[in-house]
Amino acid sequence: MAIFFNCFPADCQERFRAAVASPDFEVDRIGSVSKNIEAFKDKRPNLMEGKKQTGSCRLSSSDFLKTGCRAGGLFLLFLLSSLLRLPPALAEDFNPQEIAFNLWKKMSSVTSLEANFTQYYYSMQVEEPISGRGKVFIRRPDRMRWEYSSPEKQVFLINGEVLWLYFPDDKQLIKKDASAELQAGEILGLLSGNFNLLDRYEVSASPFPTTQKNSCQIKLTPKEPGQYSYLLMEIDRKTYLILKAILFDTTGSKLEYHFSQFKLNRQLNDELFKIEVPADCEIIEGEAIP
Repeated sequence: MAIFFNCFPADCQERFRAAVASPDFEVDRIGSVSKNIEAFKDKRPNLMEGKKQTGSCRLSSSDFLKTGCRAGGLFLLFLLSSLLRLPPALAEDFNPQEIAFNLWKKMSSVTSLEANFTQYYYSMQVEEPISGRGKVFIRRPDRMRWEYSSPEKQVFLINGEVLWLYFPDDKQLIKKDASAELQAGEILGLLSGNFNLLDRYEVSASPFPTTQKNSCQIKLTPKEPGQYSYLLMEIDRKTYLILKAILFDTTGSKLEYHFSQFKLNRQLNDELFKIEVPADCEIIEGEAIP
């Protein structure tokens, strides 16, 4: 049994030990098997009965096999029950390349997109993630507005070849030239459908825990070195819209976006992609953002 048990990863072993130590050890969805740990103990072979023991009370070979097989079977049931309790996205098979292609096809076919977003930035230098939330507006091919409502009001705007960063509370506007690389950057390019994911990334399945129903998760690894080592994406399998995007940069930091309440193909006026600032606003003009 020890050899069988040790074949599994340490975290699985610990989970098994914790489960069988609890008052009730139940395995659902496998023929409705349910075993109480006390009942299991009562049914184990009594090592002191039917065999005269000497010294160290060693198990006979038959007792060892019976005990080992029974414990091994329970361990397998435990592992299988954990698998079957995973969210649907983790238990179902899918073609990650097909999902990536359909995502790009969806995003490149819409004329405009609106969504609510929540953003988290994780860094080795801070204990708690830095969070923000707001709305994003996209009008293909080159209009994008990120409007933050918290933790402070700010606007990130791309209008063609110009980038604005507006901080109303500070009465400050930063204006820069937006390069093609910026517009085709990771999250901006993904939402605007400006490039085919299969051309830019190696795509593979990468399930992670989720509360979303009917979704799947994929991993995008850039074919060319860049700012990010890889991305994890959660995609709605019906709409092929991005529910979650997690970007891991080369320094160990992580940028995470959650999207919801999508609105597609609505008319977004030119005024939305302009910024009107008060007369006393400080305007800073800079170089192009690479």
